[in-house]
Amino acid sequence: MDSDVESAIKTDPRKFRAVILFNMMSDWNARDTEVSDVCIKRMRRGLMEQGYEVHLAPVRTDVAEHLRDLDPTKHVVFNWCEGLDGQPNAYDAIPPVLESMGFAYTGADAWTLAATLDKAITKEHLLKHGVSTPISKVFNSADANGWNRFPALVKPAIEHCSHGITPEAVVDTPEQLEERVQYVLDTWHQPALVEDFIDGPEFNVSMWGNGRLFTLPLAMLDFSGFSDYHERIVSYDAKWDPNTEAFRLNPVVCPAPIDDELRARIEATAKGAYKALRLRDYGRIDIRVRDGVPYVLDVNSNPDITLEGGFARSARTAGYDYSQTVARILHFASKRMSVN
Repeated sequence: MDSDVESAIKTDPRKFRAVILFNMMSDWNARDTEVSDVCIKRMRRGLMEQGYEVHLAPVRTDVAEHLRDLDPTKHVVFNWCEGLDGQPNAYDAIPPVLESMGFAYTGADAWTLAATLDKAITKEHLLKHGVSTPISKVFNSADANGWNRFPALVKPAIEHCSHGITPEAVVDTPEQLEERVQYVLDTWHQPALVEDFIDGPEFNVSMWGNGRLFTLPLAMLDFSGFSDYHERIVSYDAKWDPNTEAFRLNPVVCPAPIDDELRARIEATAKGAYKALRLRDYGRIDIRVRDGVPYVLDVNSNPDITLEGGFARSARTAGYDYSQTVARILHFASKRMSVN
């Protein structure tokens, strides 16, 4: 653990209070609500263990509703709000409201949240800053249009959580590509991103910091249980549903059992991506390696930080318990507080 930051958290003279800003969605079922409640209680308990007074601020459509009576010079917002009721992907709608009210908040600003949701924009900025990422192309119609790199991966261009990624998303011919692109257009009502499929180990690189970046222990997804490369993907089920075979056959190893040279290359690539997309406080970069070359697949500016999530797992491996993890993220954001 970084002792300088830990000491600063304990001795911060501003003695600010924490606000957890979180979603409440009308289309949630009882299980969704229960999971959300458990996660919020854990974070609140963790921050309280670290000495913070904690205010809860649920959001449906009015971000400011439970913030209006709070002093932005005395509160820092932990932005755990991923969208608005009826607009679950409206990540970028939250920061402008917080900024207009004068609050410091955790994580990325609106520009970064919007840019990292759109995979084509993410790639544009990665390439602009010299960060390696798979060759790709955006398709607005089901026409192979000269694409000749196979196998290829076809996925919705503006989604997260691996929505739309299944074994059928890995295609081997122009005909399969056109069929899958049409599926994305029809099902997700958005363009399809087609990219060179990197058939290699996948690494989750969790990082935090601003300016000086700290890389947490790398996690590696082990695809050894799959003989068919079409199944060597991280689907929605593999990430989120422990009752599925995909989840059980995609064990994550942390720390990743790799040599120091490869680790250094992966970490350097991840830091380049973090800076290129202007992440703040914390983030996770997903990378695959082929022939020793790391390729950035995704830049997560608002990654899952629940107790069971990948970020918390890497932090735990580094020696941070959950309360220390969320308190450290809050501390990074507190440096942007307005002062009296």
